[in-house]
Amino acid sequence: MKKIYILLVVGASFMMSACSDFLDREPLTTPNSETFLSNASAVNNYINGLYIALPSFGTYDMGVRGEEKNSDNIVAEVYDKRLNGELQENGGGTTEWQKGYQNLRNVNYFFEYYKVPETEETKDVLSMKGEAYFFRAYWHFYLLTRFGSIPVMDRFWDGNATVGGLQIPPRDRSAVAQFILDDLNTAKGLLHSRSQYKGLRVCKEAAIIMAMRVALYEGTWEKYHKGTDFAAAEDKSADLLGQVLTLGDELFGMGLALNTKATDKNAVNIEDAYAHIFNSKDLSDMTEVVFWKKYSIADGVIHNLSSNLGAGYVDNSGPAGLSQSLVDNYLNADGTPINPADGIFKDFNLTFKGRDGRLLATVMHSNCKFKSTSPESKSKAMLVEEYSEENKQIVRPPYLTEGGPAHNATSYHIRMSIDTTYVSGQGETSLPVIRYAEALLAYAEAAEELGKCTSAVLEKTLKPLRERAGVTYKDPSEIDPNFTDFGYTISANLQEIRRERRAELALQGFRLDDLMRWRAHKLIQGKRGTGAYFGTDGVLYKAFDPKNAADLKTILTTDGWLDPQKELLPRGYQFDANRDYLLPVPPSEISLNHELKQNPGWQRK
Repeated sequence: MKKIYILLVVGASFMMSACSDFLDREPLTTPNSETFLSNASAVNNYINGLYIALPSFGTYDMGVRGEEKNSDNIVAEVYDKRLNGELQENGGGTTEWQKGYQNLRNVNYFFEYYKVPETEETKDVLSMKGEAYFFRAYWHFYLLTRFGSIPVMDRFWDGNATVGGLQIPPRDRSAVAQFILDDLNTAKGLLHSRSQYKGLRVCKEAAIIMAMRVALYEGTWEKYHKGTDFAAAEDKSADLLGQVLTLGDELFGMGLALNTKATDKNAVNIEDAYAHIFNSKDLSDMTEVVFWKKYSIADGVIHNLSSNLGAGYVDNSGPAGLSQSLVDNYLNADGTPINPADGIFKDFNLTFKGRDGRLLATVMHSNCKFKSTSPESKSKAMLVEEYSEENKQIVRPPYLTEGGPAHNATSYHIRMSIDTTYVSGQGETSLPVIRYAEALLAYAEAAEELGKCTSAVLEKTLKPLRERAGVTYKDPSEIDPNFTDFGYTISANLQEIRRERRAELALQGFRLDDLMRWRAHKLIQGKRGTGAYFGTDGVLYKAFDPKNAADLKTILTTDGWLDPQKELLPRGYQFDANRDYLLPVPPSEISLNHELKQNPGWQRK
């Protein structure tokens, strides 16, 4: 089998410009376009190149794991400008616009020059064609979530390289969503099942889950933004949410299963079955992970995440930490919600005692190592205990005295994806891209939004996720008064579905999209993230050598909790609910394509 995770030069040569650059772009520097994609080998090489642009762990940065500083999951001193209403019309969405359309151009080049004779269209060739449809859907969805109504690039636009040819009207956002769903349906009919490539290539199941993601996103967006400037021209939320259920019913018969303690031979602790999805090198046998990216030192495809996590990084741009609100989201192991005001949570160690296993797998706590170690290694686990001269060699509190990105701003480090199998700084832990767990959550949410979420639905969606994490499942019956306030009333079912989504999908790039589609600006406006309790009476403070107290880089709330953004954002985030739900369309694009209109709130005064 071809190793798609090896970077190919072929794909890089096509990373050219978006529609605004048609007039001055360089000529195509590819093999003869008329015959290039006329056989299976050429098709394979070209499609492999399209994988390069998908989410990854960076060579130098945190990649996907550090992305959620754009939400309430990560508190960063180099804060997200969109959350604070600081983006400008010029430049605010340029990078995203170009990235989306550049990748669409690369995909449509394939469709334009695909010349494999029908007699040679084997199942493998047709499956690769299905991958191209998946990628076209993926990049249109990328643009939809950022800009709403957009011009659909349903063909190769190079023939439009005149001012007149560039006058392409945007489609209403619901029509864009349906185009994406149609492409994914076509992909589904062509793609191999996961079993063919063990999840290393886009597969039929991945296309279904991606379609569920798209339909859920647009369906809930249209419901919660109805009556605002961000609404679709026609509310099709019920139809879209219905498609989630139809797709889910199809998926449930395809033999996928969660990775659990019963099926994971290496699972010992309650968090292991979940943790192993993120800290393993090979996910071939985990059918839950329907699409994943493999890293390999032998093949020269590595990442730097292991070194960054070992150094305590949460954001490679500067000091950051996981938020207290993320930690508070997780349930007790007995299925009850916590009360954040309970005094036990001033004790760093008790914060993790008897909690959801996903909290333990996601956030560093006492007796966890920042990196894998061999017997001769001097690396030691984090251990929060009161400091004394006698035990100073064993106590290792969170990194509050370090500088730069190694300084943790909240005392909550990332544990997810820490490599537990070798000492080298080169990272090989794999990256799950699409999981069955997401489909379970999407199905439950769509069912609840449609008034169809029965106990039976929750028992086949939320229950297995919670039980996998060592949490006793309880049918939702009461509103948790300490749960996130969205600024509008939600049911007990929806509360627990949203709680579960945040717990299961934390640090995987979902949170911002969830906040945007739920119209959850009340969670952002005037708020800033806090961290662990650091009052002088707490064990976390006492874990540091008092002689080094001056080195502690901390800012606290009035009652002793870490508040790293207090001086940076004294009024909290200034998210503009009349503007910041969408990025601005680059003015340079509007000046070329007069059919485009600027997104709400961005019009120049």
